[in-house]
Amino acid sequence: MRILISGYKGFLGRHLLRAFKSSNRNFDIIPLTKSDFESSSLSSKIKKNDTIFHFAGVNRDLTEKTVYEKNEKINQTLYEELEKLNFTGNLYFTSSTQEESNTPYGIAKKKARIRFLNQSKKLSYNFHGIICPNLFGPFCKPNYNSFIATFCYQIINNMKPDLKENKKISLIYVNDLINKLMSSLSTNDKILIEDVTYEKKTGDILKLLNTFKKVYVDNDSYPNISSYFDQCLFNTFISYLDFENYFPKKYKVHEDNRGSFAELIRTFSMGQTSMSITKKNETRGNHFHTRKIERFSVINGKALVCIRELLSDKIIKFELDGSYPSYVDIPIWHTHNIKNIGDKDLITIFWINEHYEDKTADTYIEIV
Repeated sequence: MRILISGYKGFLGRHLLRAFKSSNRNFDIIPLTKSDFESSSLSSKIKKNDTIFHFAGVNRDLTEKTVYEKNEKINQTLYEELEKLNFTGNLYFTSSTQEESNTPYGIAKKKARIRFLNQSKKLSYNFHGIICPNLFGPFCKPNYNSFIATFCYQIINNMKPDLKENKKISLIYVNDLINKLMSSLSTNDKILIEDVTYEKKTGDILKLLNTFKKVYVDNDSYPNISSYFDQCLFNTFISYLDFENYFPKKYKVHEDNRGSFAELIRTFSMGQTSMSITKKNETRGNHFHTRKIERFSVINGKALVCIRELLSDKIIKFELDGSYPSYVDIPIWHTHNIKNIGDKDLITIFWINEHYEDKTADTYIEIV
């Protein structure tokens, strides 16, 4: 199946690319670039039966007028190309609840969604117009169009967020939206997102994020993340850490004539702890998770822990020495491994926030 994605470098586009990478299906992924919409190259990329995810858009610009004009141009260009082709494939278009506001962005999105819907009826292609509430998740750009991304960034960097109004707001986690999109590829069913939409007050979100900072960053403990929403918010929060400089972190070791003792993990929710012994020069891992929260604790021997974010070539490396017990937390969407680089057995304690189940393992093979 040929998959075309506009806005593939954006927040939603990159998460969709990761989802395709972790799927077991063969897709031919073709990015639609900004230059494709500004030149005649768009017509050479789109074929009649393609599946198109149209995420490209302009949220902010120098003036409100140019926000409307740029969105209008992007959508009109695609509309005209589909018309020329007599398109019969699948078009996924993401709009926003800003449709109900009188903003230039919302007006342009609503106009485009209705235009594509009417065109799909005329040309008989499958159209999915999704009106998204406030989208949040890891790696979203702060100080742009997500208050959660901005709050996370500010709190992590010891800044005080400015809560102008404690209002109720609709939210959807990016993984949940992606799962809906991926499922629709197989069934072509109408995409319904009400069951994965949350109504939360901005003040409650801010309070929870401040708790994450106090418990996790300031006191080296895991907060209560027993609810699914809290787990999603926590994974979002920690994605704004400067992982390269934050880890590894040393444990506080208590020693006396009997030997030594170190508290490995203090958590306010459940999880699973495992131990491994790794022989010299052997490597474990080379996989990633999309939701699981995981900690590697080296208590004996020497280890090299490597992590790499999917869609990136940058590898972050940490050397851990059991002489000074330390740990690294593994962010989601980062493939990772651990190698014994010492002369004796490497003993590692692994903690993960959920029990391992074969059917829902959330473990995808990918070489670091």
